[in-house]
Amino acid sequence: MAKIRTRSQARNVIDGASMEAAADLGVLFGCHSGVCGKCATNVLSGLNHLTAPTDEERARDLEPGRRLMCQCRILKGTVKLDLD
Repeated sequence: MAKIRTRSQARNVIDGASMEAAADLGVLFGCHSGVCGKCATNVLSGLNHLTAPTDEERARDLEPGRRLMCQCRILKGTVKLDLD
């Protein structure tokens, strides 16, 4: 079982789950397709537990450690997000 964490909250999700589960922890979502960038979030740890950046993310030229939550899945382990 994978885990999505913030500084003060956590949510268990199944391995391979969409990171859209992070909405319960405070990530704001807009288009859900990588176009608007509203869900761009800094990942403090566990980047290696996420799927590779998508074409939509690469097109946005995000800073290192920043991902579009609507575009990635958590493969395993714990991913800590910069929220709270």
